[in-house]
Amino acid sequence: MSPVARILLAACVALAASGADTLGSSSAERARRSPPAEDPTAREASRLGLSVPLMCREWHVWWSAPYGANPAVPEWGHWKGLQRFGRFDPATTIEETVSGLAWRRHLNCVGYPLLGPYDSSQPDIIRWQLETARNAGLACLHVHLWPSLWDDGADFTPLPVFEEILATAARLGVSVGVHDEIQFRGPEISGAQKVESSIRRASTLLERYGRHPGWYKIAGEPVYYFQNWSKWLSPEGMSRMFREVERAAGGVHWMVEMGVEEEYLRIPQIRTYLGANFGWFLHTPPYGAGPHPWEQLQKTMASDRARVRAAGKRYGALVFSRFNNQNDRGEPGRGRIDAEDGMFFVRSLAIAKDLQPDVIVVTQWNDYEEGAFLEPAWDFDGWNGDPYRWCRILAAATGRKFVPAPLPAREQVDPFVRRRLYGDTRPGDMGPVFHGARLEGRTLSWTWAEGSGDPVRMRIAQKELLRWRPGDPPFGGVRLSNPSADDGRGTISGKGELRFHVPGAAAGAASTPWLALRVSCGRETGMRVHYRSVEENYRVDSRWERRTVDLRCARIDLGDGTCVHWQPLHGARFSGHEGDIIVRLDGRQEPSRLAELLIWRPEAAGQEFRVDWKTTSLRLPGSVEPAEPFVAAAFDSAGNAGLPRLFYGGKGLPAPTQDSMDLLRD
Repeated sequence: MSPVARILLAACVALAASGADTLGSSSAERARRSPPAEDPTAREASRLGLSVPLMCREWHVWWSAPYGANPAVPEWGHWKGLQRFGRFDPATTIEETVSGLAWRRHLNCVGYPLLGPYDSSQPDIIRWQLETARNAGLACLHVHLWPSLWDDGADFTPLPVFEEILATAARLGVSVGVHDEIQFRGPEISGAQKVESSIRRASTLLERYGRHPGWYKIAGEPVYYFQNWSKWLSPEGMSRMFREVERAAGGVHWMVEMGVEEEYLRIPQIRTYLGANFGWFLHTPPYGAGPHPWEQLQKTMASDRARVRAAGKRYGALVFSRFNNQNDRGEPGRGRIDAEDGMFFVRSLAIAKDLQPDVIVVTQWNDYEEGAFLEPAWDFDGWNGDPYRWCRILAAATGRKFVPAPLPAREQVDPFVRRRLYGDTRPGDMGPVFHGARLEGRTLSWTWAEGSGDPVRMRIAQKELLRWRPGDPPFGGVRLSNPSADDGRGTISGKGELRFHVPGAAAGAASTPWLALRVSCGRETGMRVHYRSVEENYRVDSRWERRTVDLRCARIDLGDGTCVHWQPLHGARFSGHEGDIIVRLDGRQEPSRLAELLIWRPEAAGQEFRVDWKTTSLRLPGSVEPAEPFVAAAFDSAGNAGLPRLFYGGKGLPAPTQDSMDLLRD
């Protein structure tokens, strides 16, 4: 590459890193149709010429989101809001976007998925993941299923999603294995590690689905994979489990990952054994940081292979691409294996190839919490300009040219990222987003975020907000269903509750209203707010849940002992009957106050102003009182509302909180 070309390439990467993108264009589509110039890491990978089957664990299906067609769990699951070293910052929740960008939410992840935070149950996202993995050269994705929690762990979850995966895999002519997440389900969590529970769990799954054409098989036997590093299953227990499961369900290709030990090698039903691997670097000095003790690991892995083969088993090599769990629960200086621009992965694959294994298992497909994902993403520990880069590297190692799969159906993808993915704006997308909104006197000013739909109008709603305050007259937009509970201050004690109905929003068009709560809680007490939706009950692991407001959201302290929370009510379907909103106490249930409740709806009227990209301020009309709560929201030409901004007592939400300032000082 010439010096000029290098400079141009560096400039392009720097532009991408800043989040800049041509408005109205589709970065994902450009990357899909026009792969970047030759990648030196992919070139090195292409010299490997791997012919051994490549599998991948783990394919996590625990991600949930409150959008898409019929989500299995209609709430944010595992994506969370940004937490640095375990500390929550209410100014950086998942409902807010990174300053300056309209599409990038705050995720508690190392990296950012191409599709944005997605719901694992969406059928076309499943299709896209399977096609993408196949095109990257993977023979099998191991679906990460886990025992049901808080009970005997004899059932897997989530089986409806697994059934959709099997059906889609069969339709595409590919297949998937199962990775049982039993290693991390100890007795302090459930009874899942009991031999009896494991026998029932595996037998039931294999009897029901083991012969399905979508389940990956070796020599006609369905592949079932689990880890036993903690020896939660003794040699005797493992022998018993294999024997009884196969008696019930027929032959199984058991893949076991653990240290190589003679008493386990003697178990005849183990078909593939995976021992020491590159994750060992995390547990020995310098704890993943490098330089890595490659030679020592190679000797251990070669010894493992010889012992496994001598016992008549197939040998599997487990390969990491990188690892990073510092973002969520990290300890600085540990828990991280750097990607080394992909060369750690390439070198690991080369070592694995030299061992002549029967199978190579790469890790992980989409674990954004531990940072080893291969699935297409905008950010892999930093922007690299090509969301498909790791798939291209993986395909190159098998002598393939990676071809990205067609993107999923638009309605199953995060509304925030649709414009960036598909290059246009349609109804149902996220509307214009603005940041840095501030009120000075009667002048409201802001900055438009990159990647928004074209703003055409700004709406200010104040008297149009549905509202309840203690002691209000009985016929407001939000009404108390148990008025005897109102002491004039909104006090809730013990197991008491305030029940509301919202006739002002009953049977309205499908939209996402936003809720503001002004509260004052005891030091060890919180509020739990349920609201009415289509899904009155849904399953989270072993528990039934209802739609609940996550009060770890944007908030601002008012300086009088109260604070205001501001949160969307995804999937809300108010009926105008008792139970539209229920407010209870959590924690120690110390006497607490609900001082005010406000609801903003995108379809509600208000004072409107024409705006465009050049408009960055407006003067509030005389009908709006700045000291009283009001909401400002921008709309695009398709009628989509952007993130609504609440102003309360002249202060804007979201705004830096004390938690935010503490984090900055730290």
